[in-house]
Amino acid sequence: MSETYNTFKRAFNLIEANTPALRREVYQLRYQVFCLHYKYLPASSYPDGLEKDEYDQRSVHMLIQFIPTGKFVGTVRLILPDQSNPESLFPIELNTQIDPALFRFNVTTRKYTAEISRFLISPDFDRRKQNRRKPSEQNQPSNSATTAQSAANHNPVDERRKGERRNSDRRCLSIYMVLMAAVVRMSAANDIRYWLSAMDPALNRLVGFSGMRIDPIGPVVNYHGLRQPHFGEINDVLTRTYKRNYGAWEVITDRGKYAQEEITIKKL
Repeated sequence: MSETYNTFKRAFNLIEANTPALRREVYQLRYQVFCLHYKYLPASSYPDGLEKDEYDQRSVHMLIQFIPTGKFVGTVRLILPDQSNPESLFPIELNTQIDPALFRFNVTTRKYTAEISRFLISPDFDRRKQNRRKPSEQNQPSNSATTAQSAANHNPVDERRKGERRNSDRRCLSIYMVLMAAVVRMSAANDIRYWLSAMDPALNRLVGFSGMRIDPIGPVVNYHGLRQPHFGEINDVLTRTYKRNYGAWEVITDRGKYAQEEITIKKL
């Protein structure tokens, strides 16, 4: 069992937002991030302080709780296929430019596809630069709220630039791994085999450092900030993660519990 996974279990709970009270927490957090912090959406359009849209009713939602404080620090939703109208388009199809040479839907694929959406972290928690651990702190135990948050917010790209390459199962936990763990759990529960996502290219590179990168299928557009459409087959993504960063795979699949297919490649 990797230290990455141990840190994850100490620091975070993944909670399905399946009650009105928990959905309210989701919408409040989205309002804070999308309307107040980044101003992607006008706050005046949500006088109740709850950012909601027409896709929420065909979505499943997950909250990320930081155990040391009990606060919700992130959320993500999966927009599921519309069972009442199987040909109904996903938001990514309406708001980005998908290159038909790179990706084209068919009836079967659409049935098992969901769009990753509202993938976000509270600005109060997402302080990777401010909380970056000093070299002298690298070997200190992460057994307090401060060190757990520092580990969770650590930016693996910065570590790579410093030349501090570690074995794949010992890389620091990233909050984005935790969000992807939520996505994988929701996908497994709803028989989802493929992902669409309109993602900031820089964020996709950051997520991809742990092996979770999914492939671009069109150009960058301005859609709630700079976004690029992506598509991935879940089993392929998880297999790459297993090979590249075993610790991240443990976090994202809860040590294989939410993996859709057994991976027979032995850990090196």
